[in-house]
Amino acid sequence: MPYLYNTPEDQRAMLEAIGCASIDALFKTIPEELRLDRPLDFPPAMGELELTRHITGLAAQNLSSESADCFLGAGSYDHFIPAVVDYVASRGEFYTSYTPYQAEVSQGNLQAMFEYQSMICELTGMDVSNQSLYDGGTAAVEAVLMSMDVTRRRGKVIVAQSVHPEYRQILDTYLTSLPTKVVSVGCPKGTINREDFAEALGDDTACVLLQQPNFFGCLEEVRELAEQTHAAGALLVVVVDPISLGLLERPGDYGADIVVAEGQSLGTPMQYGGPYLGIMACREAFVRRLPGRIAGQTVDRRGKQCWVLTLQTREQHIRRDKATSNICTNQGLFALRASVYLAAMGPEGLRDVAGLCLQKAAYARESFASLERFEPAFDAPVFKEFVLRDRQNRVQQLLVDTESAGILAGVPLGRWYPELSDCLLVAVTEKRTRSQIDRLVDFVAEDSKDKAALHA
Repeated sequence: MPYLYNTPEDQRAMLEAIGCASIDALFKTIPEELRLDRPLDFPPAMGELELTRHITGLAAQNLSSESADCFLGAGSYDHFIPAVVDYVASRGEFYTSYTPYQAEVSQGNLQAMFEYQSMICELTGMDVSNQSLYDGGTAAVEAVLMSMDVTRRRGKVIVAQSVHPEYRQILDTYLTSLPTKVVSVGCPKGTINREDFAEALGDDTACVLLQQPNFFGCLEEVRELAEQTHAAGALLVVVVDPISLGLLERPGDYGADIVVAEGQSLGTPMQYGGPYLGIMACREAFVRRLPGRIAGQTVDRRGKQCWVLTLQTREQHIRRDKATSNICTNQGLFALRASVYLAAMGPEGLRDVAGLCLQKAAYARESFASLERFEPAFDAPVFKEFVLRDRQNRVQQLLVDTESAGILAGVPLGRWYPELSDCLLVAVTEKRTRSQIDRLVDFVAEDSKDKAALHA
C-alpha cells in the first residue's frame, strides 16, 4: 500500500478543521500518567527511496504462499483467485462504503448482498442466507445459539472432535457462563464414532455440530447422522468447505438445518489466517432467528426493481444488550469477493476446481504412502486434505527442513490433538502442480535417507 506522509501544513489544516490548537490538545483527555513521556524509539528518518528499500527487504524475509510451495490448510487455503475479484472488490463504490442502512443511496451494495445470498443458498441447498458473519468459527457458534433458541433446549449440544478445534474453543468460550453442556464425541478413526454419537443424543440435545469434510479432511456419513439427530428432535448444524460443494452433495439435500462455512476459499487470500468471512444459511422456518442482515428484492412505487434490508435480526443496533452477532463492514467486503468469485467461476468452474483438489490430494496421499516413513493416519475417503503419520515422529523437524527448501509442508496436529503429535495435516489445492507434489515427496524421501545414514 503506498504511504503518503502528512506535512506540517497538512497537520495544521486538519487541526483547524476540528478546532484543536495542537496535537497535544487533541489528546488532553488521556491522563498524564498514561502518556508516553519520551520520544518513540525510531531509527533516524529515511527518504522515500531508502524507506521503500528497507521495508521491501524486511518483507522479503517472510515466507508466503506466493514464494513457497504451500500445502497448508486447516481452514485457510491457497486457492486461485481470478483477477476480476480484486478488480471489482477494489472499486471505490464497494471498497469504502459502509452498512447500507439508507437503501435509496445503497442500491449497488444491496444488490451485491442479495446476489451473494442467492448464490450461497444455491450452493448449500438451503432456503435463506444472511450477509454475513465474522468468520467460520463464530458462524458455527451463532448456529449453535440459534439452534438453542429454535428448539428451546438448553441441556447440551453435541460436537464431533473432528470439527475444527478452534471452532470448538470459540464455542466453549461463548457457553462458559451458560448452563448448556458441550458433549464431545470422539473420532478415533478420523470420523465420528457412531456408537458414542447415538449414546450422547437425548431429548435435551439442542443440536449436533458436524463438519463435512471434517478437520482431518475425511468425509463423514452425514445422511445417517442427520437422521439420528432429527429422530432425537435436535437440529443438525454442518460446517462445510464451500469448494467441496462443487462435487459433494449439498447439505440441504442430506438434512442439514443450518449450514455454516469459512468463506476464505471463495476469493480471499490467506493473509496470515484472517479474519475472513462467516457464511451462514438455514431453512426458511428459522429466518426470523437468523443473526445478521438479509437483503431482499422488491419494486419501488414506480414498479422499478430495487433492493432493501429485509431483516436485521439481533444486530447490535437493534438489541444492543442482547446482541451476540459479530458483523462488520469488512466481512461485507469479503462477501462481495465471494460473490464475484462464484459468479466468475460458475457451476462448471467450481466443479472443476473441486475435481482438481480431489485428484491432486489423492495423488499426493498415494505418493506419501509409498514411502516407508509415512502412512495415512485414517482410511476414510478425503477431499483435499489428509493426515499423514510420521513413523519417525519428527514432524516439527520435518517442517523446519522443508521450510528451508521453500516448502510449507503442512500443519502439525499435536497442538490440538496430543494423540496425533506424530501427524501432519496436508492440504492440496488446484494450484499445486504435480512437480510441486513430487518435489515435496522427493525431498522428504531424501531427508529420510540422510537422517537414517546419520544415525547408522
